[in-house]
Amino acid sequence: MLPQEELIARVRTLCQEDSRVDAAMMYGSFTRGEGDVYSDVEFILFFDDERFDNLDHRAWLGQIAPVHMLYVNEHGITVVIFENLIRGEFHFHPASDVIIGEAWNGLIAFPSLDATLIVDRSGALTPYLLPLLQPIDRLVPERMQNAVNNFVNWHWFGFNVLRRGEHARALEILTMVHRDLLWMARALENNTTHWLTPSKALEQELSADAYARFQKCTAPLDDGALQRAYQHAWQWGMEMIEELHAQFGATMPARLRHQLAERVLGEVEV
Repeated sequence: MLPQEELIARVRTLCQEDSRVDAAMMYGSFTRGEGDVYSDVEFILFFDDERFDNLDHRAWLGQIAPVHMLYVNEHGITVVIFENLIRGEFHFHPASDVIIGEAWNGLIAFPSLDATLIVDRSGALTPYLLPLLQPIDRLVPERMQNAVNNFVNWHWFGFNVLRRGEHARALEILTMVHRDLLWMARALENNTTHWLTPSKALEQELSADAYARFQKCTAPLDDGALQRAYQHAWQWGMEMIEELHAQFGATMPARLRHQLAERVLGEVEV
C-alpha cells in the first residue's frame, strides 16, 4: 500500500468517527485511480456550523499523521506537508458552505460516488456530487472559442512585455500561453483526459509531433530564446486555430491576426 493510501484510509476513519464532520469528499488523482508515490492527497471537509469556529486545523490533521508544515494559502486552502513528506490540500468549511458544490457541475467529474464521497451525515453533499458522475464534453464550440481568445490575449500581452525588456515577466506569461496551446492541441487530438491540468501526463498523452511543437514554444530566461518561443507559439497557435475553425467554428478577426503577425514574426503573415 502506498503511504498516500494509508493517509487516505486514516482520513476516512477520522471523518467517520468525528461527529463534527457533516460531510467529506476526496478529489484529485486517487479518485481517478491515477495516484502514485509522487501524488498529493486532497479533501474537502464540511464541519458542523456551531463547532466550526473552534476547530483547530493543525490538531485535526495531526490525528492523520505528524505535521511538518501547515499554512493557509491565498485560496483559503489549508496546505500541509506531513512528516512522511506527503503533501496534502484540505478545504475546511462549515456545513452551510456545501452550496459551493453548485459551481462544480461541468467543471469536474468523478468515475463513481464511492471514489469521492467519504461521509455525508445530513445528505446535503451527495446531490452536488451526483451530476459529477457523468462525463463532461469538453469539445464544444464555446470552450474552443475561449481557448482561442485566451491564447491571443496572453500571447500579445506576453510579447509586449518581452519587447519592453521584462524577460522574467515574459517567461511567466509564457506559461499561460502554454496552457491554451495545450488545450487546443488536446482538443485537436481528442484527448481531454487531463483537461483541467493540460500539461499533466503530456509525455504519454500528446502525439510526438505535437510534443515536438510544444518543446519549441518553451524557453529559458534569455531574450533570444524567449523571442523564438513566442514566435513558435504564435505559428503553432495560428495553425491550430485554422483547424479549430474547421472543426468547431472558432474564429479570430482576420485583420487582428494580420496585424499581430507583422509584430510577432516581423513580416506580414501569408
